[in-house]
Amino acid sequence: MLSKTKESTPHSHSPAHLETIAITGLKLSGIWSANRSLRLLLSITFSNAIGRFDVDVTTFQMAVLFAWNQRPLEKIPYENLRLATELPDPELRRTLWSLVAFPKLKRQVLLYSSEVQSPKDFNENTSFWVNQEFALVKNGKLQKRGKINLVGRLQLSTERSKEEDNESIVQLRILRVQEAIIKILKMRKRITNAQLQTELVDILKNMFLPSKKMIKEQIEWLIEHKYMKRDEDDINTFIYMA
Repeated sequence: MLSKTKESTPHSHSPAHLETIAITGLKLSGIWSANRSLRLLLSITFSNAIGRFDVDVTTFQMAVLFAWNQRPLEKIPYENLRLATELPDPELRRTLWSLVAFPKLKRQVLLYSSEVQSPKDFNENTSFWVNQEFALVKNGKLQKRGKINLVGRLQLSTERSKEEDNESIVQLRILRVQEAIIKILKMRKRITNAQLQTELVDILKNMFLPSKKMIKEQIEWLIEHKYMKRDEDDINTFIYMA
């Protein structure tokens, strides 16, 4: 059971941040896709120097927004969000668009660059960040508190599309792990398994956290293809092969 609600007090010098939510904050609203899968509606709280706002979001919107929960001031590229959320590409584009161009908001939850005309125009270098001046506006006046529903009419991708996109994400993650391992080995020349895993996670943490299984499989693949080898006297130490 999720029960990680934490208190926060808006402060003029504090960055906007998203609170984790308790299970009691979930709202089931009977929105079903064509394949009969239920989409959960969630309510999260957004706090900044202006005020405190309750925002109803889909699970996909929450997955995107929580990418900033530990780094509220960072600009995150589209590609990193795709790897972090594991959302299918079409769904991620629609979800991001709902957070940067929601029709009912004068001040959007997220900002981005460079400006595009539709979500199809987002590319891997498009960067997104939390709008530190997000607020609700009524009758031309900023509100200190309020509630907004960002769900709209977002539609789920088909299951086939999800499977195809998820497979492409897995392949991309494999490449990123391989690249990072080679980068570390080029710099260190020789390294223990424990040190390699620590440095690997540090390099990839802003994109995704590779599983131990994935790391092990890619190490074996790189050994098989002569990019690296095990030390003959210590199988837990790896040596870079130029």
